[in-house]
Amino acid sequence: MKPFFLLSIICISLVPRQIVADVVEHACQLSKDKDFCVSSLRSDPASQHADLRGLASIAIKLAHKNATDLMDQIAGLANNETANADPAAQQGLFDCSDNYLDAAEQLENSLGALSRNSAHDVDVGNWVKAAVADAKSCEDGLQGMKIEVAHQNRVFIALAKNAYAIIQVLTG
Repeated sequence: MKPFFLLSIICISLVPRQIVADVVEHACQLSKDKDFCVSSLRSDPASQHADLRGLASIAIKLAHKNATDLMDQIAGLANNETANADPAAQQGLFDCSDNYLDAAEQLENSLGALSRNSAHDVDVGNWVKAAVADAKSCEDGLQGMKIEVAHQNRVFIALAKNAYAIIQVLTG
C-alpha cells in the first residue's frame, strides 16, 4: 500500500510543472521567436504559477522594464560629450528617448486594460503594437549614426512582439 501511495504523491507533484510548461508553450505559440518567448517568460519566477492572462502581464512587464532601461541608457548617451559634438546625433537620441517614454506609457496602458479583464478590447494589443512602432521610429531615426543601441532596440521589439503574440492567443 505504501509504494502505491508514494508513487501517487510523486505523480501528483509532477503534474503542475507539466501544466505550467504547457501554458508557457501555449502562450508563445504565435510568437515568431518561440524559444525567446518561452525563455523570457520562464525568467520570471511568477510564470511558474501564471495562467495565460498572467503570462500576458509578465510579457508586457518584461517589455516595459526593457523600455525604461533603454530610455535611461539613451538619455545618458544623449548627454554624453560625444553626442554633444554632433547635434544631429544628440537630437536623434533625444527623439529616441521620447519614443521610449511613449512606448513605456503605452505598455502601462496595456497592463491597465489587461488588469481590468478587458483583454478582448482591442486596445490591449493596439497599445503594444504602438510601443513596437515607437521602437522602430527610434531605430529609423538613428540609422546611419555611429550610436549603438540597435541590439537593445531589437531585444525590446522582440519582447513587445512576444507580448502581442500572447495577447493574440489570449483573445483568440
